[in-house]
Amino acid sequence: MFNDYEILLTGFNRNKYIKNMEVFKEKYKDDLSALTDGDEGMYRSFAEAVYKKYSFLGKVGKMKKKDLNLFMIYYVFPAMLLNGGKDKATAACDLLLKTWNDVFGTDISYLEYATIVEGFNNKLFGVI
Repeated sequence: MFNDYEILLTGFNRNKYIKNMEVFKEKYKDDLSALTDGDEGMYRSFAEAVYKKYSFLGKVGKMKKKDLNLFMIYYVFPAMLLNGGKDKATAACDLLLKTWNDVFGTDISYLEYATIVEGFNNKLFGVI
């Protein structure tokens, strides 16, 4: 699921994000369904596997961690919310978020797809 994260985060704009999200949801629909149906043990394994894959000498660098967190915020969580029933997907995202933050030592949150797309109309939350 993270193999293309650098490409998906490059040249980030509204139209590209909308197109990329459709491709991402279709390509990883089975993985997204599994995540939505997962439990705390699965989420811990998922987060630890990502951490291990992108770590060097047992640590994930600051910039890599920032990119992985952005990928979770802009692609994984919104795709899970779009993929599953709202209550079920929200509960899954809450648990995955807690586990992700614990494994990565971060304090991120997640957004719904509509909020992100709407944010592009506001110059990506006032940043760009």
